[in-house]
Amino acid sequence: MNTSILSFTLVRSPKTKFSDAQFLLEEFTGKRFSRNESDTIWANVVNHKWNISERLGRDVGFRVAAIDFIENFYQSGQGVKQLRNLTVPKIKIPSFLSKALRSYFELKGNSI
Repeated sequence: MNTSILSFTLVRSPKTKFSDAQFLLEEFTGKRFSRNESDTIWANVVNHKWNISERLGRDVGFRVAAIDFIENFYQSGQGVKQLRNLTVPKIKIPSFLSKALRSYFELKGNSI
């Protein structure tokens, strides 16, 4: 039996104590949130995914959007940071990833 189908079916069951948003956020970020908090965070993650995808010109996926949102915009216990321009987020690239990308493009003959 495919376990991903089983997990999805169990999460959708009205008898479970976890919402879909709680399950997905824990799966993507490894952190647990309350039911109300996770519903709010998930709505923001969906919006954040769309904004990042538009800015980069490609689909980034929910895992990337969830991790980026939690690390850059969410403060535990205080909810979401109030930012003036949340629609144009700045994407922080870790230095090790920046070096890897730079060396990749230099090998390809392009520079970033």
